[in-house]
Amino acid sequence: MTAVLLLLLAVAALSPSADAVMHASERRHLQEQARAMFYHGYQSYMEHAFPWDELKPLSCEGRRWDRRERGDLDDVLGGFSLTLIDSLDMLAILGDRAEFARAVKLVVDHVSFDRDVTVSVFESTIRVIGGLVSAHMLASPQHLGILTADEYNGELLALAVDLGTRLLPAFETPTGLPVHRVNLRHGIAANTPTLTCPAAAGSLLVELSYLSRLSSLPVFEEKASNAVMALWFRRSDLNLLGSAIDVASGEWVHSHVGIGAGLDSFFEYLLKYHLVSGNAAWLDMFNMSYSAVETHLNHGDVHIEVDMNHGKAVVRSRRVSALQAFWPGLQVLAGDVSSAIRSHAKLFSLWDKFGAMPELFDLSGAGSVISWARTSPLRPELIESTYHLYQATRDHKYLKIGRKLLQDIESVSRVRCGYAAVGNIHTLAVEDRMDSYFLSETVKYLYLLFSEDPDVIVPSFERTDAPVNASVRNSSTHGSSGLTASSPRCSRNATRALKSSQVVFSTEGHLLMLDSTLFARSHTAQSTQTHGACENANLLPKTHGAARQHGNAAAAPTSVARAAVARQQIGISVRLDDVHVMTLVAWPAVFGLRVESHTHVEAPLLLYAASVGDACKPFTKEDEERIRGRIVFVTRGVCSFSEKALRLQVSGAAGAIIVNSKTAKARHPDRQYVLTDDKRSLGARVQIPVMLVSREDASQLHRQVANLRSVAAAGDEDLDADASLLIGSLSPWLH
Repeated sequence: MTAVLLLLLAVAALSPSADAVMHASERRHLQEQARAMFYHGYQSYMEHAFPWDELKPLSCEGRRWDRRERGDLDDVLGGFSLTLIDSLDMLAILGDRAEFARAVKLVVDHVSFDRDVTVSVFESTIRVIGGLVSAHMLASPQHLGILTADEYNGELLALAVDLGTRLLPAFETPTGLPVHRVNLRHGIAANTPTLTCPAAAGSLLVELSYLSRLSSLPVFEEKASNAVMALWFRRSDLNLLGSAIDVASGEWVHSHVGIGAGLDSFFEYLLKYHLVSGNAAWLDMFNMSYSAVETHLNHGDVHIEVDMNHGKAVVRSRRVSALQAFWPGLQVLAGDVSSAIRSHAKLFSLWDKFGAMPELFDLSGAGSVISWARTSPLRPELIESTYHLYQATRDHKYLKIGRKLLQDIESVSRVRCGYAAVGNIHTLAVEDRMDSYFLSETVKYLYLLFSEDPDVIVPSFERTDAPVNASVRNSSTHGSSGLTASSPRCSRNATRALKSSQVVFSTEGHLLMLDSTLFARSHTAQSTQTHGACENANLLPKTHGAARQHGNAAAAPTSVARAAVARQQIGISVRLDDVHVMTLVAWPAVFGLRVESHTHVEAPLLLYAASVGDACKPFTKEDEERIRGRIVFVTRGVCSFSEKALRLQVSGAAGAIIVNSKTAKARHPDRQYVLTDDKRSLGARVQIPVMLVSREDASQLHRQVANLRSVAAAGDEDLDADASLLIGSLSPWLH
């Protein structure tokens, strides 16, 4: 056995209830990869870009707010350490209390909004106010209490109030709709453009309502609520909104409607404000909007753009936006999981085709990427929906999809200083861009997707005892809100774990803790009816419970899905005891045993036996002994795939893994290989699984195993012992 490595893979078909699941060891491995991904990006930002807003990962420097190199795209930059603020709650999710405390102090010490800079009201609200409010609730002893009262005195909330106050002039318009940009020191300039979109004007309510409730300053929630209602009152008879509106006149400038850029988060926040406030009126508004969208925009489970007044009778565009990939996740929250499954499958097929998500894809004809939208800036929306679908269904198919998303990002976008956005979807060449949402959302949803306990969002923290019965008053120089925390200092030694049923994710992916007492106090007419809907944080469990039933009922694949699984790629997951080693992707032959979603394949593996070689010559009796009962690695050689498979089968092999002789020349992860039968139709007699793996993956597995052997030898361990076998699982790569 010294020349043979065993990969315990015994062929066994399992019941449908035990569909090829991802082993816990691989989940742990993938979550650690996501953790490492975050820290590589975060530490690169802190080393090369802080205190600038964002990192330029190819240049290894900060993106300067005072240069505005990218025009309107730089409206998000304000010189307030955006990426750090956006990352605060992710540090809590990772359980990194020390870095969370350090980062909070850095924000308090370095960030000021008293700046002569013009910024996007929308981006400043969802990224900065959202990040500050989320971190405040996580840190504050009045809420989750990761930090003690000696460490934290409400400074983040004071910063959020200061910024919110500086954004208020944007709402001083005849309609109450905010202008898109405001200067943080001087307010609105005389020549400020009056054009905005529903997403920018109507997606401020969740963050600003939390800001009002936490600060006891109702003006923020009132302004944001009035803006939503100003849009809602201008909807068409079909309950649809346009994509651009004049905030001065209230007239629609562009009447086409979609669910991507310009409208996406408007729909999202109708439902999420209901979830946080319990106000049934907002649920009614969401349901009316949702029904209108599904009636007029749904086109074969993807959503196109139509005219707001004529609906599907007047199609404006058949373009699919990367931003609309949030929709399946929203459908899950709304309880329509069967529709979410279908729409997610269509959107994921675009990622699977290109190895990243194109910004705009035109469905017309054979379909093509819009030439001026060939980028893919590491957006989170598809991953977010994958996470929500797994939460609702617990279907391991979504773990496998997440695995592909993570590995594609890692292989394409990782550079020395962080992660670079894709600049050309056709070549997967990267560009000098890492948006703050990559750390606040994209990596966050990947990390949470692979959690061993999907119900836990933030782990419990050990903390230092603090004296009780002490009143805390904010003495920060940031802002002048005079906020007072009147409750006693927390004296717990550990915080409670924060569960998925106790939070709502903002549109920027920030954690917002559900708090029925916070929203029981009425600030506006729109928030008077709470009905105790968030009492004991029971809103989301009910939604998810219903969703789980829908998801199981709708598990049957569509005709498109059935066609796709004809010969799916196979994932070969390898572990040593309970330690994941790696997962190889294999291309199955068109003949032999099919590895499908309802089966789980396991058998011993013979790895790199020189005498077996390419399996193109008859085997000796010694070779047959080594082959019998095992899945055998062989080289490509000169004979046909079916000939070598049949020769292995006759010798008692349980399967054949053929190593490709060619080295990949392109970075495209969607490159496909087809293992066909030969002219003699020998494949018709093959009954074992046959597949092809890349030369690179096979070499990497060989190196990994060699490393394990050397480590085991150093520790006087025996990798060939029965207790320390390499274990692997064969299952469809994405199903």
